[in-house]
Amino acid sequence: MLQYHINWAKFGIGLFAATILSLSVHTVMLQGMDIAFPDLSVIDVPYQFIVRFCAALGLIIFWDLVREKLDGSFWKKWVLLFLIDAMLTESLFRSAFMDGYCTNSIGYMLINNVPKLLTIVVMCGLVVWCVPRLDKIHLKVVAAIVIAAIFMFVASPLTSAAWKPVMEAINHLAPKGEWCKLPYDANVLIPAYITFMEPVLACAVMAFLVWDKLAKNRGLRYLIFTLLILAIKFQLLMPIFYGVFGKGTFSVNLISEGQFALEAIVLSLSVGVALEWSTKSPQISN
Repeated sequence: MLQYHINWAKFGIGLFAATILSLSVHTVMLQGMDIAFPDLSVIDVPYQFIVRFCAALGLIIFWDLVREKLDGSFWKKWVLLFLIDAMLTESLFRSAFMDGYCTNSIGYMLINNVPKLLTIVVMCGLVVWCVPRLDKIHLKVVAAIVIAAIFMFVASPLTSAAWKPVMEAINHLAPKGEWCKLPYDANVLIPAYITFMEPVLACAVMAFLVWDKLAKNRGLRYLIFTLLILAIKFQLLMPIFYGVFGKGTFSVNLISEGQFALEAIVLSLSVGVALEWSTKSPQISN
């Protein structure tokens, strides 16, 4: 197994650069190029399911590559995968916080985010449990289909229904409007960049765990890692689906959702570069 000799100062600098570079893709396209936010409500359930399947398969492949590296109980591994997935998809804190920050309803949005987190808990638990039992690629595909179905059609509606009384009890805290307006100034951009460390750290942990398990060819290694990040962040096919089903033209729609795919690509590449730049004389051990 590859033993990393990390220069942590360099790695920290690299992750800081990755944060700035990747989020700036979205910031520049949104503010400098007037690229609109996508309205993903137009994506029908069958296509949402395909996106969710890709995410589940990405998690399965990632976990299959790294699980033998990890010591500890099933529960510790479950927590680790949950944190990686929730942070990479900005579901742990960032998305709810920024929505609440821009609507003066942070508490409400964080509480409203609980069902999503519970659903991610269920999905990651299923991945950790089933991956050791999946020795063939077709079994991984079937497992991804089943996990995606459980996520969308069982866990998500059940957790939302169970949490509904809580949200009704705090309905008076619901947002009344949004004060964050384009072009964003420092009071929006500063918390946006700070909280973007959430997916960056998750991506860094993934790279640290999986980098020596990917292809020996450097270019192919970056490609596989980028595809994993795109899949888990729901960006592998979503830009194409939105390009087809969005209300505007294909090219406009593709760019609208594609800004997040491009952000994910820059994130994965820059984190990979940061890891390689900060790694000193890696050695192979038995």
